[in-house]
Amino acid sequence: MVKIESHVNGKVSSNVETMLHELAALRAENKHLRSKLSRNQRGSQIVRTAIVDAHQIVMAAFSDQSTGCQAMQKGHGISRRRWEWAVAFLRYAGILPMINKGWRNGLAFAITDLNEAVRLLEVAATELDLADGYRRLRSALYARRM
Repeated sequence: MVKIESHVNGKVSSNVETMLHELAALRAENKHLRSKLSRNQRGSQIVRTAIVDAHQIVMAAFSDQSTGCQAMQKGHGISRRRWEWAVAFLRYAGILPMINKGWRNGLAFAITDLNEAVRLLEVAATELDLADGYRRLRSALYARRM
């Protein structure tokens, strides 16, 4: 663990500056490598964000916290649109039923075991981290409106 030191005049130590430069270099390299992938091999940022947000919703649900849109927005900073994508991901994974008529009263989880839910999340994340992942997730997003 690196100790962050700051001085009275606002300067930071050389360790922090070194870490910031390394972080910038790694981000640039990541961007460069991503640009070298062909369009059909790139994953979707929406899918990756939905995966992370879905994990947060599952953890909130299994710790007896509210999983509603407003509660996730206030407690975890997930916007309404991101919440909808995460719920679509949970539907795709089989953790939520495809059609939940009483969704305004809270999410009704089809899986009640945390280990099983995490396993399903990982399987679905692997399936959707492909070029057509966005299209597949979008179909689950619009399934709720039936």
